[in-house]
Amino acid sequence: MKRFVVDPNVLLSALVGKPDAAPAVLLEAIHDHTVEMIACPALIAEVRKTLAEPYFRALLDQGEAEQAVAALRRIAAMRDDPLDPEPVLRDPNDDYLLALAQTGEADAIITGDKDLLDHADLRPPAITPREAADRLAND
Repeated sequence: MKRFVVDPNVLLSALVGKPDAAPAVLLEAIHDHTVEMIACPALIAEVRKTLAEPYFRALLDQGEAEQAVAALRRIAAMRDDPLDPEPVLRDPNDDYLLALAQTGEADAIITGDKDLLDHADLRPPAITPREAADRLAND
């Protein structure tokens, strides 16, 4: 089974985007237990906080948003928040994703963030939602 850390922005896209788009395909694979999503309280909190913003409120009401967050928490393999992650990335707010992926022994970080995608030395590597969906389709 593939094990991924999924960037909160990819999860948000999956929740409100087109059902046949790569983020939604990934979320379906997580729901179906084809893929294991590694998460931590900070990642879930970031999704919850962003769902409260006006753009997302127009797409999901508060009850739907809370149900989505509860479902993510239920289906994720939850780990503790990384403490004092090593500064690696240009945006220090994303260093926890790398630390989470490393401690959770993830195969990849799924993201659309160019800072992570352009960082050639990341271990595990960062890949786009499309690349992840293509890998799942080819397994």
